[in-house]
Amino acid sequence: MPRRFDWRHLPLLAALAFTLAPLILLFNNGLKPRDEFMGDPLGFPGRLAFENIAEAWTKAGYGQAFWNSFIVGAATIVIVCLTAGMAAYALSKLNFKGSNLIMGVLLFTMSIPMGLFLVPLFYLWKNFQLMDTLQGIILIYAAIFLPFNIFMLRSFFVGIPNELLDSGRVDGCNELRLMLQIVFPLAKPAFLTAALLVGLWTWNEFFFANAFLQTDELKTVSTRYLVFTGRFQSDWTLISAAGVITIFPVVAAYIFLQRRFIEGITEGSLKG
Repeated sequence: MPRRFDWRHLPLLAALAFTLAPLILLFNNGLKPRDEFMGDPLGFPGRLAFENIAEAWTKAGYGQAFWNSFIVGAATIVIVCLTAGMAAYALSKLNFKGSNLIMGVLLFTMSIPMGLFLVPLFYLWKNFQLMDTLQGIILIYAAIFLPFNIFMLRSFFVGIPNELLDSGRVDGCNELRLMLQIVFPLAKPAFLTAALLVGLWTWNEFFFANAFLQTDELKTVSTRYLVFTGRFQSDWTLISAAGVITIFPVVAAYIFLQRRFIEGITEGSLKG
């Protein structure tokens, strides 16, 4: 017998429609000819105008922007995973004085709006000659994403039995070997989740990238929308096509890695 509709699923279906509607509209307008968009912005296209994607890619220089975003994302992932992993190990497995204070400071930094750091960072980066460089934006991203990932990795490390570490110490392992050979391999799902989150954040971040990267050759993917906007008019067809180009790698990465992502989140929350 077919299952009866459960009305308790209605809020979930409403949330699904609320989430998918902007994506459908984005793809719909990004692949719609300009004349059809001007006549009916919400209607379905009579034909798929894939030339919008090619025009947006060429006009905004997405080839270089993709490469810049890849460099920034990869470097930030490496810095955050290594630094957050070591900090999380120390805060979860090493009982030292002041660890609770450090956790409180990290929690406090997570509550500060990122926009408050813009002016001090601008003067610091100008004096350090890090303005308009990929190295500068990588350091900013690493600092922004470290506190949350330290908390997430620590919640995973807490669930690793201390008996494993004690047996390693008996065998003569120092803390560095314990961390690299025992804790880090067991925490692969958590590290993959951290890497995926950092990658998505760096790919989508606009505020700091637009403020600290001024040269077109250094611009990241998220800032290329500005090419299609003007003071008096905007090309919404190409803006939508640029949106399709921007989100496609993110959606593809999440689809292929969603199982690992959910595993890392759930295991970390249960063990924490």
